[in-house]
Amino acid sequence: MDEKRRSPREDVFTTIMISPNGHENRATVYNVSESGARVGLPVDFKRSVGAPVRLFFTVDEDETIILEAEVVRVAVDHLGVQFMPSQEDDIRHVMREFAGSR
Repeated sequence: MDEKRRSPREDVFTTIMISPNGHENRATVYNVSESGARVGLPVDFKRSVGAPVRLFFTVDEDETIILEAEVVRVAVDHLGVQFMPSQEDDIRHVMREFAGSR
């Protein structure tokens, strides 16, 4: 099957905080690309396609990268999120830290 995504995904398996509307939830990130990510569906997550979310990637105790995103897919067990524009440097930092990308 041919990949139809704009950006290739890299496998990741890390726990992050995801905050829809000010409520923080723990979730697992399964893969990430320059344009978005696949995130495990947080418990009690009541958001729909188009909802804004913040993803908090903790690099170490002194550094957290926050990415703004929009929900583009809600599945039974995961969300698809698309990163908002103008975060390229932070997205690349996340990919280096968590996916080993260059």
